[in-house]
Amino acid sequence: MPNLKSYTGLEVHWGSSEEMDAVEDNSVQSVICSPPYWNLKDYGHDEQIGTSDESYDRYHDRMQKVWSECYDKLADNGSMWIVVDTVMDKGDLQLLPYHIAERAQEVGFILQDLITWYKPTAIAGMTERNVVNKKEYIVYLSKNKKHKFREERGENSSEDPAVENNHRLGNLWRHPVKRGSIGTNVLHKAPYPISLINRLVQVSTNEGDVVLDPFFGSGTTAYSALELGRKCIGYELNEEFESVIRERLTPIQQRSLAEF
Repeated sequence: MPNLKSYTGLEVHWGSSEEMDAVEDNSVQSVICSPPYWNLKDYGHDEQIGTSDESYDRYHDRMQKVWSECYDKLADNGSMWIVVDTVMDKGDLQLLPYHIAERAQEVGFILQDLITWYKPTAIAGMTERNVVNKKEYIVYLSKNKKHKFREERGENSSEDPAVENNHRLGNLWRHPVKRGSIGTNVLHKAPYPISLINRLVQVSTNEGDVVLDPFFGSGTTAYSALELGRKCIGYELNEEFESVIRERLTPIQQRSLAEF
């Protein structure tokens, strides 16, 4: 598998996105990420955000540092898209997307919308005494009221209510989660579908723009950004994910070699 440094337009930094000094201020067009959820998934690193021994307030304090860093790195017409869902805390529902939006607004972001991502293939409920959870949210924020937004629909099924009847792009998006080599990987537990990220990249950037993912994970954001002619910067605490990222990006390198 190719070394990550061999990809043109890709930077991967192994460290916490609570400090992103390696990224120039005002140099990023779009932030696209799925952050660690509080007290839900263990990614195997002592310094990870959201572990079970960390309070809900402490979790948001640390996340707010990340949002502040993202705000500084974004261009004046940039935007941020956070894929996140609600969580259960001792039987009580915590409205995590709304609380993330509140903290992001405190550092200067403008809340544009809460997009609902409908996952028709989801089969698990939050608890055994609850309904099956078939959605997540995308917290859509911008640095200023006048920000880059392209009316791009992306390649998706005609069943997607966001694009039905040739209307303007709506805020209910249907993107099934497909099981595959990345989806079944036990190391990284929260992949999201490429069709979803493609839409986020296309609506928020032009070719050549820079996309930042402060929670790089398995590299899906980078895959989409590079495939669509953008650049990508990622921050990831867990260096064990490197092999997963390299595997994820291999098809791009193979296509580039074939075209050459």
